[in-house]
Formats: sequence, C-alpha cells, structure tokens
Amino acid sequence: MLFQSIYLISSAIALMYLARFDHYGLYILISLFWITAAFYKPFTSLAIWTIIIFMSGFALMRIINMATNGMPSSYHLIILLGEIIITLIGIYLVKSL
Repeated sequence: MLFQSIYLISSAIALMYLARFDHYGLYILISLFWITAAFYKPFTSLAIWTIIIFMSGFALMRIINMATNGMPSSYHLIILLGEIIITLIGIYLVKSL
C-alpha cells in the first residue's frame, strides 16, 4: 500500500509539472484526486487506472507527434520515457491489487 501511495503522489506531481498549471485547473483537479486516493483506499484502484489511461494517452500523443514532425529534443524523449515507465508501473500495480 505504501508503494501505491507513493506512486499516486509522484504521478500527481509529474502531471502538475507536465501541465505547468495552464489548463484551467483540470489537470490540477485530476492530480488532487490522485493525491486523495493515496490516502483514501476505496479510490486507489480507480486512481491508478486513470493514471494508466492518462499517461498512456500522453505517450501516444508524443509518439504520434514524433511520427508527424520528426525527432524531438532529448527533453521530450525523456518525458516520453517517463510516461511509459509510469504507465507500466501502473499496470503492475493494478495486477497486484
């Protein structure tokens, strides 16, 4: 349970970093849900599923962007790698619930 809580909180921080607080609070609201789920166990499974969907969607958008616009900077490749890793960890955690 501790690892799931750390996963939820770190994913929320990563989302806030990626969103850079400029999406009218939607991403901040999602991040707050993830943080809440870290402490309120009935929401934990749902929150992990939303992270899987959310981060895999971000990764897919970056891959499509790479296919259409060519290779991005190393910064964007590192962000893509992070999104893929977060998604895979989430899949592992869902299977372990």
